[in-house]
Amino acid sequence: MNKTSLQINDILTNIHFKQAELVAGFNGAQNPIKWVHVLEVTNAQKLLKGQELILTTGVSFKQNSEIFLQFVQGLIETNCSGLCIEYGDYIQSIPTEILALANLHHFPIIVFHEEVRFVEITQDLHTLIINHQYSKMTQLENYSQLLNKEILTTQNAEQLLKILYNFLQIQIIFEVEGQVAIFYPNMTKKQRELLLEKKKCVATSSQFTIYPIYLFEHNYGEITLHSENREITEFEMLILDRTVTALAQVLLRNLYVEEKKGMEDAKWLEEWLEGGHSEEEVKQFILSEWPSFKQKESAVLVISLPRNEKNKQLDSTYFKLYCHATFDKKGFYPLAIQKKYSLILILLNRQDGIPMKERLRECIQKLETSDLLMGQEFAVGKFVTDLTKIHESYQTALDTLYISRNLDSSSCFYDELYVFHLIYKMQKHTNLEEMIRDYLQPLVDFEEKHGGELLETLEVYLQSNGSKQETAKRLFIVRQTLYHRLRRIESLIGKDFMNGQNRLVLEFMLLARKFTRKIK
Repeated sequence: MNKTSLQINDILTNIHFKQAELVAGFNGAQNPIKWVHVLEVTNAQKLLKGQELILTTGVSFKQNSEIFLQFVQGLIETNCSGLCIEYGDYIQSIPTEILALANLHHFPIIVFHEEVRFVEITQDLHTLIINHQYSKMTQLENYSQLLNKEILTTQNAEQLLKILYNFLQIQIIFEVEGQVAIFYPNMTKKQRELLLEKKKCVATSSQFTIYPIYLFEHNYGEITLHSENREITEFEMLILDRTVTALAQVLLRNLYVEEKKGMEDAKWLEEWLEGGHSEEEVKQFILSEWPSFKQKESAVLVISLPRNEKNKQLDSTYFKLYCHATFDKKGFYPLAIQKKYSLILILLNRQDGIPMKERLRECIQKLETSDLLMGQEFAVGKFVTDLTKIHESYQTALDTLYISRNLDSSSCFYDELYVFHLIYKMQKHTNLEEMIRDYLQPLVDFEEKHGGELLETLEVYLQSNGSKQETAKRLFIVRQTLYHRLRRIESLIGKDFMNGQNRLVLEFMLLARKFTRKIK
């Protein structure tokens, strides 16, 4: 056992305690001692921090057993390690109720049957405490160096668990989400199952010490120490902390290597984005990565990286790992393809409950606020359930990026810019500008000659569902000015512009005009 501090049973062998006797609290012999105080007052509890050994002659309570009892109760409440009493002029014996109280709380009471020098005891014990702590720090440093040597060569987390076990001699459970738990030392299948069930039980929670392992700000896994007979000491927690840090480095390096190897799949993924694989081929590829995959919605996310100095220095492999951890945490299987100034992520949904779009939005917000990037742009294509139509999601993601960039839109989702996708397609295959002129040219010509802001007025009037009060309020004009403009609009494009199809076409053409003017 690696003791964090000096303990009661250690000092009993000290030369100053040769004539001392432990008379109560025998089960507290392993109580740690962090410091030693001489107390001759009864109300000093507020000065104590816990795990102190108290020395007293009893001058403050003498033969008053009630004050003596309150004194001992106060020491127990402040979690003191024990009490040493010098028999002499003030105390010649300890009342039975105090001995009973000490036994009940495993609070050691040691008596000196002859006069002792408290100053020599405190000096000697303080030296032992400091030397003990120094020894522990040396052990911790040696342990850290041993781990550092190991992680230079090992790719196996079990090797680090072996070092931890050799030092602590405590059952270890190492768990990573989506992987089978590792037990060190190993146990039978039935024993492993029973221990994992026991870990879930609140009644036995004090027997388990759980320490999370974080990668990319996510809880990637955890190490659990199981001890039925004793609590984990502070020193052992320091040892565990160093081990978890080393494990995180090994795990990160392994992920980094896997990501580098994954570049070999880039050509296959690019062919998939181009629609070059059958459904069976796609399923086989995915199942080779994630055997438990079940087909749900999927989408492609394009992250465009501006050519600034920070992004030039970006470790693209590390960034892909960060993206992988972010999307995996939110219930996606991510597949990444690196291009010169962009990262393309094929996101396969594996979670029910919270809508896919909501989780996607949370992931994008996290990436937007990351310190890794600067000035990045995001675009999400349409959601597809057919894996052979991933190329459609990819193409619509590229179109979304183009549209949102030119419109300065705050949205990066295909379905939120759907009407502009329709306009974009029409622009490719029809003379869209001629169609816009057919409907809006009279208003454009009038504005160019006379002003009047008729196009803006028409747009806001349509958006307000024909409410004159709301339109005037949004335009910051009085009603009379609005009536004058509406009469002018009627004279130019007809009185029935708010009727049925006429209204629908006008709204569409106003959006089309805004889009075409932006991309020129």
